[in-house]
Amino acid sequence: MRFKRAMALLLTAGLIAAGCGSQTAESQTTGAQTDATAAEQPAENVAEEAADSQEVVTLKVFSMPSNTSGVVEGWWADILREEVGVELEILPSGNEGVQKLQALMASGELPDIVVFNDNKLVENAVAGKMLLAYDDYKDLLPNLYENAENSLNYYADNVSDGQGKAYSVGTRILNNLPTKGSMNWGPYLRYDLYKQIGSPEIKTSEDYLDVLKQMHEIYSENEDGQKVYAFSLWSDWDGNRMSLADLLGNINGTSYDLCGYFQELDLETNEITSIFDENSWYQKTLRLYYDANQLGLLDPDSMTQRFDDATGKAGAGRTLFSWWGWATGGFDTAERRAQGIGFMPVEAEDIKILHQGLQPIGKNWSISVSSATEYPEKAMEFINYFFSEDADMILHNGPQGIVWDLDENGKPYVTKEGYDYILDGTKELPGGGSLTYARNTMNVLAFEDAEISDTYGVPFEYSYWDKPDYAPEDDALTKQWQEDYGAVDQIDYLTQHDGIAVAPFAPVAPIPDDLEQISSRVGEVVRTYSWKMVMAKDDAEYEQLRQEMTEKAIGMEVEKVNEWYKEQYQEAYEFGQKYS
Repeated sequence: MRFKRAMALLLTAGLIAAGCGSQTAESQTTGAQTDATAAEQPAENVAEEAADSQEVVTLKVFSMPSNTSGVVEGWWADILREEVGVELEILPSGNEGVQKLQALMASGELPDIVVFNDNKLVENAVAGKMLLAYDDYKDLLPNLYENAENSLNYYADNVSDGQGKAYSVGTRILNNLPTKGSMNWGPYLRYDLYKQIGSPEIKTSEDYLDVLKQMHEIYSENEDGQKVYAFSLWSDWDGNRMSLADLLGNINGTSYDLCGYFQELDLETNEITSIFDENSWYQKTLRLYYDANQLGLLDPDSMTQRFDDATGKAGAGRTLFSWWGWATGGFDTAERRAQGIGFMPVEAEDIKILHQGLQPIGKNWSISVSSATEYPEKAMEFINYFFSEDADMILHNGPQGIVWDLDENGKPYVTKEGYDYILDGTKELPGGGSLTYARNTMNVLAFEDAEISDTYGVPFEYSYWDKPDYAPEDDALTKQWQEDYGAVDQIDYLTQHDGIAVAPFAPVAPIPDDLEQISSRVGEVVRTYSWKMVMAKDDAEYEQLRQEMTEKAIGMEVEKVNEWYKEQYQEAYEFGQKYS
């Protein structure tokens, strides 16, 4: 039951630091009245809503991780109408997601469904009585309580403003480390071009730039005459720092999620370093981008464009490097891969790719229902369906009966037709939309790809299943990579070379309001100066900007934030060791 008993005992023992503020008696009473009102609707209202439940209602969703917006259409929309009687309208988040959410919260009302990316935002919303407690709708949520009870317990005890109820629940729950397949990070190069320049040795991360320079020399324009760059970045993921400046750290055994906004954790030594340290991976990544820009290898639109813009360029063959295999904009079509053309992971010899570890309570990308919704029961029905194993199988693998199905033993397998959609990421399914279209709408899943389904006894994602006899052979690009690396896939290779750094399970409490205010001010400086450094005209300006960023952050008392996180991480780490 996904570690339910362990979590219940540990939470009862008080092993998780609460990290939440106190309330006055008046506010506690008001909160109790609000919860009671939500839970005990008049019978005629319940009957009236039940009668309306057959109608399709529109739920507005503000998902901070999402890169899309508008009414969800296509095959996933058809399934939601049939299974739940809802359609989703995704509200744009973009590069000002936090500000937009704060504006929504300031208005006193949130849209029907909210996906947060920070537990402090959840707690603020609870304090403002803007969320419904799942506990008050438990009868409508059997799947949620069956499959995510650990996470619900954690949010009730630690992210509820002292209310003791679950107002949110984590996503991408994972209790099993993957044994094959791909990691989240690559890094990925245009492997055909890398082979053309002789597959030069890459001993450390510092060698990538020279390799990319050589690749650019033989491929500076795509087939349509458009300019090609090594890196095409985007800014709409930025929070309190430049998001894409984490990435050298992520492939060198470093985590940013466990020690705050302005520090990085070395998973080998368990040591924490400030991102303002000249030798931090954050600073090294900024320097990589700056050096690339000096060489003409950085897309000049990087600071102003969005994720969709950058991946669109990747899909048009205008980039040579991607941190992720899923961010290449559909460039790796079946036709290209059959010709040996496309992106593959090319690891440095000293690679240590971050695996974010077991996530028994899920990631901080948590999902909640607004207290302002006109359709509380319908919203809860959607959450219940979203956390069902059936829905997650569909989100990971597409519609059953088309892309996958069950054999006589009840085990899932990919259909012959299904491989057409897997091999061609642009191919539209009946009803409209590609295979990955559904999971990209909210950009969160209930369970990680490698999490094992209780129902089927295999991981949720098809790439972990046994292949049927008719499964197509690996394409020419994959075969070439396998021959070069002596491995079946990326995880196989990294396992052979001790190239995976697993983050510990350490749920850190939400940051206090006063420190969050400091973080916000410092974050604006870090985010702004990071981009300025990348785009600096020369070394002198780069160094001046780096010093100014550091001095301003120190002047804003960033060390108070960093020290708090160091203490909280140690407490969370000790808890996590006992729990894991």
